[in-house]
Amino acid sequence: MIKISKLCKKFEGQEVLKGLDLEINQGETLVIIGRSGCGKSVLLKHIIGILDPDSGQVYVDNQHVAALKGKDLVKLRMKFGMLFQAAALFDSLNVFENVGFALLEHTDLSREEIHQRVKQALLSVDLPDIEKKKPAELSGGMKKRVGLARAICNKPEIILYDEPTTGLDPIMADMINDLIIRLKEKLKVTSIVVTHDMVSAYKVATRIAMLYDGKIIAQGTPEEIKNTTDPFVRQFITGAAQGPITDRREQMAEDIKITGKG
Repeated sequence: MIKISKLCKKFEGQEVLKGLDLEINQGETLVIIGRSGCGKSVLLKHIIGILDPDSGQVYVDNQHVAALKGKDLVKLRMKFGMLFQAAALFDSLNVFENVGFALLEHTDLSREEIHQRVKQALLSVDLPDIEKKKPAELSGGMKKRVGLARAICNKPEIILYDEPTTGLDPIMADMINDLIIRLKEKLKVTSIVVTHDMVSAYKVATRIAMLYDGKIIAQGTPEEIKNTTDPFVRQFITGAAQGPITDRREQMAEDIKITGKG
């Protein structure tokens, strides 16, 4: 369903993605793991067409994302729902306007039809009858679920989750995990989850891929990743302070110190 080939992206001279290759199959839940700042969110933004690559291609349903403009790009984006890391709700809008935003802006549906879609989406995340509330009246967990309701309101084929459990207590985080699983089964969507939360990754994934140094360095089932012998993956999934990831960072810092180059 999604094919990413030799994807490269740099910001102010710093390479973030370095020829990344990845394929995502229809109906699966792919979890992308990796350290904070390694480029997971940047990858999502390329998939949905928010960022254009420096080189390489992203194809969604055989459409070259970077080549799409205007209405064609909007049409492609309507295939997606996205849960942003901090929910990204509009403070000035109420819950109805937030959840129904894409439908209000980009469809000809009547307000009553949109209201029914919003109501159903909120029921799906166990938040009935809160359409008139403002984001300031919601807890952190409720904001996440409203963000998830917005992601599914336009009946997407693909849902992108950017750090869905970050900032939540363990109970609320597990509720979000259960919602991801339930929505996949109910809506038959393809899901892409980026996270560094291994509890969440093992629970929701059908496949896990690790992003490190700008590339996918390993991928497999949750069981295969859990039992990997790759030292970079093992250090990350066990949360060990010592290992090749931190050794490499320390060596790079020492090189910069000696040469004066960054």
